[in-house]
Parts: sequence; structure tokens; C-alpha cells
Amino acid sequence: MPVRFYEERDFSQIVSLDRICFSSAWNEKSWRESLMMEQYQCYVLEEEEQLKGFLLTSAALDEGEILKIGVMPEERGRSCGGSLLLAAFEQWKKQGVESVFLEVRDSNQAARRLYEKLGFEKLGIRKRYYSHPTEDALIYRKVIR
Repeated sequence: MPVRFYEERDFSQIVSLDRICFSSAWNEKSWRESLMMEQYQCYVLEEEEQLKGFLLTSAALDEGEILKIGVMPEERGRSCGGSLLLAAFEQWKKQGVESVFLEVRDSNQAARRLYEKLGFEKLGIRKRYYSHPTEDALIYRKVIR
């Protein structure tokens, strides 16, 4: 499945997928504001006009951040998340980003395996970072080469 940049026609599907994937989903206003910010980039993975996944990133100077990544439950394990991340890595290289950071729920073993497979290293813990349910976040970093 090809990855492309967000287009306005994707908005409602991204908001819906966010609600499916996250217990603390963003509301439409938060999504609109984020998608209008110059330093944010949103990637989508689509098949037959159906959104299968999204990735929201930010970049400032030489640092990038993965803000949100969501994949339809039935598409998980099919390299969708990896495809989205690899597209972002390529864009970050063009922008001169050298390090990428993210937070992930301690219990999200599938995401942690993906991040580690792609070269992310655990840096630390943010205690009680997440709500619904309350949980620690693990902080990861990847050096872009």
C-alpha cells in the first residue's frame, strides 16, 4: 500500500481512525489545528479510497517527533506502521533531521517491537504520562542516518 501526504479529503477518516485506535483520541478541533501547523506533517496509507493508517509527525531544526500513529486493527501486522514510518524517515532526511523521538505506552508491546526493529532505542520513562488508563510512557529515540 502506498504512503502519501495528507489531503483534506482524508480528514474525517483520520478523526474516525484516531477514535478507533486511542482511548484518548483528539477532537476535530485539535486535529484541524495540528494539520494547519507548518512544522507538522501527516502521512496516510490508503487502499481503495479507505484509510488504513496515519502518521502525524513534527520537525524543528534537526529533531523530529512522532506525535501519533494509528493503523486499522484488521491491518495491524501487515507492515502498515513500518511503511508510514519509513516514509517519514525519508522526508526527515531531506529536511536535515538527525534524531527522532516518541513516547509509547509501556504496555504496547507490538508498537515497541516495531520501533525497536526500526532502530529506536529506549531512553527513559515518563511516569503516569497516559490517561484512560493511567500508564507510564517509554521514551524512544532514533538517530537518522
